[in-house]
Amino acid sequence: MRQSVVMLGALAATLALGMLLTVGTRRLEDRATAERFDRLADLVSANLRQMVIQHLALLRSTRSYLEAEDGKVTPSEFAAYIAELRLPENYPGIQGIGFAPLVDAADRRLAESTIAEAHGRAVAIRPENGEHRLAPVALLHPLDARNGAAIGYDMYSEPVRRDAMIRALRDGTPQASGPVTLVQEITVDRQTGFLIYLPSRTGLAEMGALRDGGFVYAPFRAGDLFRAVLGALPPLPLTVTARDPGSPAQLLFDNATAPVSPRLAARAVTREVEVAGRRWQLTLTPTAALTGLRDRTATITVGALSLLLLLAVALAMRSLSASLESARKTAAIAERQAADRALLLREMQHRIKNHLARIQAIARQSARGARDLAEFETIFGGRLSAMAKAQDALTREGGDGSDLRGLLQSELAQVLDAGTADEVLAGPDVRLDVRQTQAVGLVIHELVTNAMKYGGGFDRTDGSGAPAEGDRLRLSWRVAEVARERWLELDWIEPAARAPRQGSEDRGGFGSQLIKALVEGDLGGRFTRRFGPEGMAVEIRFPLQGA
Repeated sequence: MRQSVVMLGALAATLALGMLLTVGTRRLEDRATAERFDRLADLVSANLRQMVIQHLALLRSTRSYLEAEDGKVTPSEFAAYIAELRLPENYPGIQGIGFAPLVDAADRRLAESTIAEAHGRAVAIRPENGEHRLAPVALLHPLDARNGAAIGYDMYSEPVRRDAMIRALRDGTPQASGPVTLVQEITVDRQTGFLIYLPSRTGLAEMGALRDGGFVYAPFRAGDLFRAVLGALPPLPLTVTARDPGSPAQLLFDNATAPVSPRLAARAVTREVEVAGRRWQLTLTPTAALTGLRDRTATITVGALSLLLLLAVALAMRSLSASLESARKTAAIAERQAADRALLLREMQHRIKNHLARIQAIARQSARGARDLAEFETIFGGRLSAMAKAQDALTREGGDGSDLRGLLQSELAQVLDAGTADEVLAGPDVRLDVRQTQAVGLVIHELVTNAMKYGGGFDRTDGSGAPAEGDRLRLSWRVAEVARERWLELDWIEPAARAPRQGSEDRGGFGSQLIKALVEGDLGGRFTRRFGPEGMAVEIRFPLQGA
């Protein structure tokens, strides 16, 4: 559990670090993009200022031309002068340059006739109003259809234009009007316009009473002016909205073709530009093209590296976890092995104690039945040899048990050759456990020893060294079910054996007691022996559970 918490903590810390780096990099990129957009906004506003300065310089140079000639410039010379300027090519955004004399309202008719004479057609000053002064458009070049529609219009009659004229007369400097609709807007493509006025002390020749002064002025279509400003720059990822804060109801320009998303609107910047005495406010909003995939290279790179770092940490933690798990498994295996060794040691100690106890019992039994030391040595040595053979059988088969047939063959090999020993055995394959192997081995040894001692089935032969056919030993076994348990039923038939005489020592003496003790004590079974016409029959019965 603790390891999982540590792993999750490491992954969470790596993920948090990666996110912080990625977010920090994105913020830096956003800041760099904002600074770049600020420079673009400065570029647009600076270009607008420069173009306005050029137009103002053009008006000043025109006024200087008129004043230098001291009113001797004729309308045709004025037209030629403007034509030489080639306004559409060299000064984009301006609609033309004109002259508007400033006269008293009492001289309306004189002004109309003078303007009509200059254009060769009847001209009526419009509109009629109660102002005591007039400022009709007398000349406006280039004289195309649009500018021709403005000839005779009294600009002083309109409040927005009049305000600019009054400021120009007061300060003697160029003054721009607020947003207006130019009288030149005679087509469906209408734009918001404005005018710039510059007072002049002299007028034009051939205009009689209108020679005493007025305004050199220029009308502008705001949309054409801003398109000229933007057209002088490479394509920019922004939109421009321009307004005059003094007349906020009427926009000067707006080139956004679709609603601006809140995300982009939040990144908009504003700039203020002074235009001939008025301050325009420009709102510049970035478009989606401002931040492309190329502008997110650092963020993508840092994000990818963060993911790689997270993957590397995950792999490292996985490898560490696998190593720790392997170490735990190794420790568990070592612990189990230590426990197994301890168990084996306890088992070995237990078996040694059992063997020593059995050897001690065998020694006591052998001592009771032996007449002298030599006989004791023979009996005791034989029994120890039987135990050793049983142990050999266990060792050959892995130490956890033995095959019954092989155990019997090893014991009968003391008195019979291999072929004969195999002939006297009959029974299925049965496996004995360690305890049963030791006990059965000793029991068969005692039976074989008794048979040899009393000559039953081994001394009388048919002349070939094998027992006579009628006297041959028979050793058979089978597995039966007793009270739902598997029992081994082993029968030892010794035809040549005869019952002991009445009053004589029971055959086998202490050997029979040892057999009974082994079968009933160690094996938990039953031992019977009887004598009849067929010889001696020994029946050994014990449960096989655990075998």
